[in-house]
Parts: sequence; C-alpha cells; structure tokens
Amino acid sequence: MRGMKLEKPVRKVLVLLSNASVTHRGHLNGILEYVHENVFPPWDVQLGLSDIDAGYPQALSPRNCDGIIAAVHRAADRRRILDSGIPAVLYEPPLSGPPRRARPHRVVTFFNDHEAEGRTAAEYFIERGFTHFAYVGTAGRTAWSAARQIGFSSRLSKEGFSPVVYSPPPPTARKDFSLEARRLVAWLKGLAPRTALFVAHDERAREVVLAARLAGRVIPDDLAVLGVDDDELLCSTASPPISSIAVEAKETGARFAMALESLMEGRPHEPVVRTCHTRVVARRSTDAFSFSDPFLSRALSYVAANLASRPRLEDIAAAARCSKRTLQLRARAVLGRTIKDEISSLQTSEAMRRLAVRGARPDDVARATGFCSASHMYRRIRERHA
Repeated sequence: MRGMKLEKPVRKVLVLLSNASVTHRGHLNGILEYVHENVFPPWDVQLGLSDIDAGYPQALSPRNCDGIIAAVHRAADRRRILDSGIPAVLYEPPLSGPPRRARPHRVVTFFNDHEAEGRTAAEYFIERGFTHFAYVGTAGRTAWSAARQIGFSSRLSKEGFSPVVYSPPPPTARKDFSLEARRLVAWLKGLAPRTALFVAHDERAREVVLAARLAGRVIPDDLAVLGVDDDELLCSTASPPISSIAVEAKETGARFAMALESLMEGRPHEPVVRTCHTRVVARRSTDAFSFSDPFLSRALSYVAANLASRPRLEDIAAAARCSKRTLQLRARAVLGRTIKDEISSLQTSEAMRRLAVRGARPDDVARATGFCSASHMYRRIRERHA
C-alpha cells in the first residue's frame, strides 16, 4: 500500500567454516550470537561446514547470497569469493594471486597475530625461570605454525636463549601419529631436563604428552608443555591437563559478523583486522618453575596457582617446605629481590595478559590476580612500566 514502509528482506549469508576446528566452532557461536542479538534486517545463515583444505563446492552468486564469512586455506577459493563481488569477511586467506574483479571496499580480511602467541609462550616460560626451550609445530608445514615458532624464538633470543625445534615428519607420517610416534619419542628423550616445550596447538600437545610418557619424561617436573587454542575437552582430559594460550574465538566471530554487517550496509570498515591472543590458561602441564633452587620453584608454583587468594608468606613457605627466613634468603640469592617483589611481578604480568583479552572486565581481572581493586591494579601496571 502507498505510504507504508516496507521491511527490508532477510539477508542470505553463507558461513564457510570447518566443523573439525574448535576455533571455527567458537567463531560460529560468536557469529550466531551477534546475529541473534544485534542484526536487522535478520540474516538467513547458511552453514557450509566442511573440510576447508578440500575447497568449497558452493556456487557463489550475488543472486543467491548477500554476504560471506569464510575461513580460506586455498588461494583459488579466495579468488572465487572475491571474483563473485559479494561482500565478504575472510579469515586468514593465502594472499597469492590477485582477484580479477575484486572490490576492496567490500572485503574485510582478518589475520591472527600468531607471532604474538609465540612471544606470549616465551614470556610465560621465562618468568618461571626456564633456561631450556623447545618447539613442536604442526605435523605438516603451515604458515601459522611457522609464525608461532618465529615469535617464540625471537622473544627467547632477546634473553640469550634459542629453542630446540622438532622437524616435521615425512609426508607418509603426517596424518598417522602411530607412524610418527617413535620419531617424536626419540626426540623428546634428547631434550635437556626441565625443558619448556611450546606446541603449535592443543591436539598436537596431546600427542606430545603421550610421546613424553613413552619417553619416560615426567610432566611438568621434567618437561613443561604449553599449547594453543584452549580446547577445554582436549586440554582437561589429557594426563596431566594441558596449559594453553586461549584463542578468544567467540569474540572474534562476533567481530566477523559486525564487519560483514557494515559491508552489506555500505558503511566503511578497515580492510584488514589483526587479532591478538595473549592469555595463558594454566593447568598442570606447566605447574612448575625451573629455578635451580627447588624450594624457590615450589614456592613460586604455589604463588602462581593461588594469586587470587593473595597467599601469605607463611603459606608460601609451607608449600616450599622451608622456613620464611630461608625462603627470603633464597629469593634474594637467586632472583635478586624479595618474595613480595616476585609476587607483585607475577600479579602484574598475569593482569596484563588478562586485560589484553577483548571484553575483559577490569574488576574481574583485579579479583582473579589478587589486587584489591581495579585502580590498584592499574597503578601497579603503570609503576612497572614507568
């Protein structure tokens, strides 16, 4: 009827992600939650969950699709999406081969700062006194695994350290761990005692934990193992449970949806977005400090596990199995500072890691890291970096 305002039609959005990836499932949860709570006109979300390494069979046309969110591993798939002219949000695509008809203002590309994750792993281990380091990447050669190794190695080099790097297995063993296990076991046997071992992702970290058991290496006392993704199922059911760098996939998925909404509405959006994840979720696999002094190692392991409760010196000394005076003297000798100063450093480092997560609430971070208030936490952070 004349004068009536017609509602905008439902938008058809194709979401192409891998159902085998915990990160992509987190992305999908974030996308759907954002769409449900924030989007009008509504989206008809079509899921193309598949093996993204095998490519996408879907026909892409502006006639049957208003927008695309896609994780892309193949240059040919990237070109197909960009050539379609459909507004698109792409996650970590290969950049070789320019598209023929791409409209850059209708494309947003997200990249994860994998080198930052490597630097986070290095800093986490350095703070715990380790002096021997190693890295295990993906079974096949991947750019993101190489980037995590680069970040890990570059941060260690600033302290005068260099990691031992496990070479990827031959192609015949890359999809069958039983064919690789003997090789990995032999490599783990050759690592120095009390080595800090960073692993490219959690599934691979489980394989390392299994191989370490076969190699007779005790975790975390002999090897400390840290993965990436914080896959709760994989990490918590391992023996021992595996520490991991959390990839805030749900929050990133919401950002995908927000960016695509802007593109489809014709609003400007920065063409490249870099996400950064630096929060370590500590579990038993890294529940050890590697100082030469066993009393100090036990003391700081206890402190790191109990920051929120603001541990008292007498409780720390009891955990270290020594007197308060002995603990203070050993801290001065090994660290060059008091236990109180070391607790302050651990609090501040953990608070900064947690605050780096998008959406972190300062009051919650302050409570979790033992500060009496958010203002106290920020004051200590400023003092540390003054």
